[in-house]
Amino acid sequence: MSNKGDLTGFTIAEKFFALIIILIGSIVIYITTISPSLIYPILFTVGGLALIVLGIFMILAKTQ
Repeated sequence: MSNKGDLTGFTIAEKFFALIIILIGSIVIYITTISPSLIYPILFTVGGLALIVLGIFMILAKTQ
């Protein structure tokens, strides 16, 4: 039996981790663009974009 108050902490934690995921994705893309010596920079760019999209999805999703 959970009430509305039990989900508040989970919602805050979910949004916090989503912001961390967006930050990590942004750092990955930034480091990829300033490092010309990477072998496959498109791989890291796509991975960083995937992290950013995942973080945005987590922020926009509703917790039930």
